[in-house]
Amino acid sequence: MTHAPAWHNLSLALAAGGGVLEALDAATRAAGIARDVVAYAGHKAQLELAIGNVDAAQATLAGALARHPGNVALRFELASMLERKGDLAGAADAYEQVLRIEPAHGSALSQFVFLRMRLADWRALPALRDRLRKGVPSGAPPVSPFVLLSQPSTRVEQRRCAEAWTLALPRPAPAPPGLLSGARLRLAYLSADFHTHATAYLATGMFERHDRGSFEVVAYSTGPDDRSALRARVVRAFDRFVDAQGWTPQRIADAIRADGIDILVDLKGHTEGATPTVLALRPAPIQVHYLGYPGTLGGTLADYLIADDTVAPPDDQAEYAEALVQLPHSYQVNERRPDPVTVSRASLALPDDALVLCCFNATYKINPEVLDAWSRILRAVPHAVLWLLARSDSDPAIENLRREAAARDVDPQRVLFATMRPNPDYLGLYAHADLFLDTWPYNAHTTGSDALWSGCPLVTRRGATFAGRVATSLLGAVGLTELVADDEEGYVALATALCGDEARRRRLREHLLGPGRASALFETASTTAALEAAYVNMAEQYRNRRRRPFRVEPRD
Repeated sequence: MTHAPAWHNLSLALAAGGGVLEALDAATRAAGIARDVVAYAGHKAQLELAIGNVDAAQATLAGALARHPGNVALRFELASMLERKGDLAGAADAYEQVLRIEPAHGSALSQFVFLRMRLADWRALPALRDRLRKGVPSGAPPVSPFVLLSQPSTRVEQRRCAEAWTLALPRPAPAPPGLLSGARLRLAYLSADFHTHATAYLATGMFERHDRGSFEVVAYSTGPDDRSALRARVVRAFDRFVDAQGWTPQRIADAIRADGIDILVDLKGHTEGATPTVLALRPAPIQVHYLGYPGTLGGTLADYLIADDTVAPPDDQAEYAEALVQLPHSYQVNERRPDPVTVSRASLALPDDALVLCCFNATYKINPEVLDAWSRILRAVPHAVLWLLARSDSDPAIENLRREAAARDVDPQRVLFATMRPNPDYLGLYAHADLFLDTWPYNAHTTGSDALWSGCPLVTRRGATFAGRVATSLLGAVGLTELVADDEEGYVALATALCGDEARRRRLREHLLGPGRASALFETASTTAALEAAYVNMAEQYRNRRRRPFRVEPRD
């Protein structure tokens, strides 16, 4: 058969049914017959990427671009593929080429800014930030809500951005209200992170501790099976674990609806690997947004957002599409960490006599304003070094951050780097850190609770958004609100004072390793119980045909 559209349509049907290899064969035939049809080449590349053949996908896109150099869709797909491949600099260049052709392409602008931040390449950053914020109501495709969180923005802007993002999602016809289960509610968690990932480290204890007398607990996993011990533990933690990797959003939504799920909890939001289309299809009577994304989802994707009085107080309700649910203490559930693997200070290339100021946040959270503050601290404390995390020894961010430090009158040799490593080895790094310096407007989240669990005091600056208040919430839950500053001046003064007060740092570490570990932040059972109380309240509201914000009161 030499009818290209027929092969293409067959490929689409096979892919929708999960037959990726068969779909790729059909797509290859379609693209071979009609070499000038851009959509066929793009679809073929997507399927090649789906089976892990990145080189083939890149070659397919390069060949199509040679014939259609001005095609925005192909160029954007190439940029996304290079990003997944780990060629961040190449991907940034490809996104920039998209913007040269189509300056209002919000998705390309978002990823271009994000990759520049990951590389610590701050060239023209003020102008890029301005374009990002101006593009929130008008970008087509729209600006990424996740990228906006890490750039200066207000809660109002973040909601407008999320609302614009959801407009492209399907709008199913309203379904009649579903009936909830009886005494035992069917509770499901949807995520791509049920493997070696921060979300799994935080939440697995919660999955295990759910009251099976009140809840049947199901997982819908859209991410990879990394064959890790954590993955195996996550699978065991559920009554039923559905491996939905590669499924279409419609297939996932149909499965959730067929399984009679009462409460669907999405743990991804608008982060990488999220499936907001599943939420848009409204497969469950009650839909909840929790843990993975620190902001509103916008639209009608979720009915409730799990928060606390610090990250999203009731007075901020107007900036959230969801009804706010306030947990006692901190919203962030925490599983107790594994025993750390510690190595010698010398093996980490840390000077014996230096005071170590660390920040193991992802590089995209570091920005010029944060480095300005860190440089002021380093200039005031000559024997201190700054210890950051890099993807590898060849990460371009290393050279870029050292160059930026030198421009701020800090010896670049005082900026040191640890590389990514397994979780127990990473936790062992905190034994050699004297103080954790937080970032803004996007705080430490999992890294913040990692530091506190490991006994490393954390200094933060209270922000105005959910993402910028998480560290304040964590510190409140461990009883150390004294480490929260209201502005940059207070942050610099507090950190500098702590650098000069060894006795106080020692007392803080003792508190964290004693009462801190016994605090509400690390009480997985009590946080799980609070969430269950919230779920029961949601079910009661649903039965009474109402949806209102509420607070879960702490148990005695």
